[in-house]
Parts: sequence; structure tokens; C-alpha cells
Amino acid sequence: MDQEKEQDKSQAAEQPAEAEETAVPAEEKESGAKKEKAPKPKKKDEAAALRAEAETLRRQLDEQKDQYQRMLAEYANYKRRTEQEKAQLGAFVKAETLKALLPALDNLERAVAAPAGDEYKTGVDMTIRQLQELLAAQGLEAIDAQGAPFDPEIHHAVMREDADGVEPDTVTEMFQKGYKVDGRVVRPAMVKVAN
Repeated sequence: MDQEKEQDKSQAAEQPAEAEETAVPAEEKESGAKKEKAPKPKKKDEAAALRAEAETLRRQLDEQKDQYQRMLAEYANYKRRTEQEKAQLGAFVKAETLKALLPALDNLERAVAAPAGDEYKTGVDMTIRQLQELLAAQGLEAIDAQGAPFDPEIHHAVMREDADGVEPDTVTEMFQKGYKVDGRVVRPAMVKVAN
């Protein structure tokens, strides 16, 4: 009997151990299930964070697009405004230049109406001088060509000649005056050059 009691005790001792073993695996299963479920909230949190970040980036992109479109509109307005100002300035300069030339035109008309003679020639000479002064005031200067070394930047050679006592590539004759405005060639001088 004693043996039976001891077996019962040993069985009873084994049963709680088995119960604990079975209980532990159940807890492990639950904790394992919890471990599997735990990443799901992380994924939900990550997804929510990514959505929030995407929304923030979308807002920033919209703001950048808006700034870009505003800048394009401002540039288009600036370009249109400067073109209008340039056209107005060009028209103003043109009108002022023509206004300055009118007295010379008036004098040429008077010269044509005047009878031929020495006074006529004197009047035309005075008108030419007046016109030259007006153009010089606008920055026009004549290009000195006669006897100067040939420079293709300011001279236009239309003829060449063999000339004695003249250095080669020297201007021997000027057919038409050339002019510069503020150092920029408006019309090159038409010349004959020595070989």
C-alpha cells in the first residue's frame, strides 16, 4: 500500500509537471502568437508613418510647384515689361534723334529753293557742318582712312593698286567715309589699298 501511495504521489507529482509542460507550451504559443501579432501593429505604425511622410512630401511638392508657377509668371511679366520699356525707349531715342536732324533738313530745303551761286554753296556747306555737329553730339565719329594702314575691322577694300613709294597694305584712296558710334563701327570706310 505504501507502494501504491508512493506511485500515486509520484504520478501526482508528474501530472503537475506535465500540466506545467502543457501550460508552458500554451503560454509560449500565446506569447508566440503575440510575437507574431506584435509586428502587425508595427507594420500599421510604419504604414501610417509612411502615409504621413508621403502626405508631407506631397504638400511640399505642391508648394514647390506653386512657387515655380509664380516665378514663371513673374518672369513672363518681367520679360513683357522690359520688352515694352525697350520699345518705348527705342521710339523715344528715335524721335529725339529725328527732332535734332530737322533743322538740317529745313536748311537743305531752303538751299534747294535758293538760286544757284556762291551763297548756295555756302548755305549747303553750313548745313553739312550743322548736320555733322548734330551727329557728333550723338556720338558719331568719322573713321580716318587716307594714308592709314589697312584694317579690315574698320576699312572695306574694294580695289587694290600697285603704288610706288607707298608701304604695302596702306590706304591710298577713300571712296566713302566710314563712321563709328562710341567705338563700334557703324559703317566701314570704302577704300583702295596698295599692294
